[in-house]
Amino acid sequence: MLEKLKQKKDLIKISNILIKKDTFSKVEEIDGKKVYYTKIFKHLIGFRVTNKEQRLRLVFQEFNNLNKDYYFFNLFALEENDKFLGIKYRWDRLKKPLFLKKENNKIYAIKKLYYIEFRFKKGSIKSYILSLRTLLRKKEKEATEYYQFTLNHLEKMESKVYRFYNKKLPDGGILKKWILKNQIL
Repeated sequence: MLEKLKQKKDLIKISNILIKKDTFSKVEEIDGKKVYYTKIFKHLIGFRVTNKEQRLRLVFQEFNNLNKDYYFFNLFALEENDKFLGIKYRWDRLKKPLFLKKENNKIYAIKKLYYIEFRFKKGSIKSYILSLRTLLRKKEKEATEYYQFTLNHLEKMESKVYRFYNKKLPDGGILKKWILKNQIL
């Protein structure tokens, strides 16, 4: 009974979306800085400033889940000794490929996991998102609705994060420069 109550406590209801709290899969300390690693998400669902401008909530859809579970984490206002260093888009090579089964029963082997890194003076958060892979596909795919939605949504999130920390977003945005540098031709 107590275990069931603890599980229910971990679920939070926000705007008619059931959201789970256990977003991070690993936390480690590297060179005196904490690095938080999220679970693997399908894509970014939403982002908004909450709690009187004190935190920015990012909501993600869980990958490969028919229940469409959602997870979130908050970016908080900076403490005295901390500083927002920016956003980076990167990838990690996997030792073993991750297999992704789509609705059409096709199976894809993923050898790289793409992530958004929110960098701070005291550490960072690496958020693994499969939809970033979509943005690096061949140029012919740029016209698809999902590609455009993903691109626009991530650009809005990027500008909101930079505004939240009162920092100027580099001209052209970080995401488009990363895509141009890494896109498959």
